[in-house]
Amino acid sequence: NTTQNPFLKSSFSLRNPGGKGIEKRSLQQEMGLPQAPDIPLFGNISRLVDQKGSDLLLGALEEMLAAKMQFVLLGSGSPVLEKAFQNLARRHPDKVAARIGYDHPLSHRIEAGCDFYLMPSRFEPCGLNQMYSLRYGTIPIVRATGGLDDSIIDPTEELERANGIKFYEYSSRALAKAIRKALVLYAEPRLFRQFRKNAMSADFSWERTTGEYLGVYRRILEGP
Repeated sequence: NTTQNPFLKSSFSLRNPGGKGIEKRSLQQEMGLPQAPDIPLFGNISRLVDQKGSDLLLGALEEMLAAKMQFVLLGSGSPVLEKAFQNLARRHPDKVAARIGYDHPLSHRIEAGCDFYLMPSRFEPCGLNQMYSLRYGTIPIVRATGGLDDSIIDPTEELERANGIKFYEYSSRALAKAIRKALVLYAEPRLFRQFRKNAMSADFSWERTTGEYLGVYRRILEGP
């Protein structure tokens, strides 16, 4: 809940989005990054394993960190991947911050403070973080698989309702291309605000799902 969250410094909502900027600056400070409201901030909270696409993420960041962007990571898993992200942060201290382990309050602040959330999963039957991101007005960048494909609308599918960015090929190159699209989106404030509005308006409630199921059953019962 973005309006009553004890882990956040400021509340915000679809109608009153100003607090999200406060959360961004606060997160940048907490993670040791320059407080720069004009720099797009990307985040990832994940188990650091191949299934979650952590290897893809490393490759894409190596390619994209020359661009004007910042990235924060919270996660643990493969010791090799943990060390790789820590090394990336050491080499780019003004652009990358990596917190190894799990910190529940910090996970909320990352979801709330970031502009974009990266989910390059190899497979994801359902996925929850993309839904959390939508609620927080943080635009998901996802690989189009399973629940990620189902819950995110890419602008190539329906621009007016777009709430995220998808990529299809399981490769660092494809993820880097999706990040480039995000940077272009961020540079268009009006369009970016529309994406954020669509994201925060997303409805994954059980009431909506029940209504959809009832509609399907009704059509089946009515027959051809």
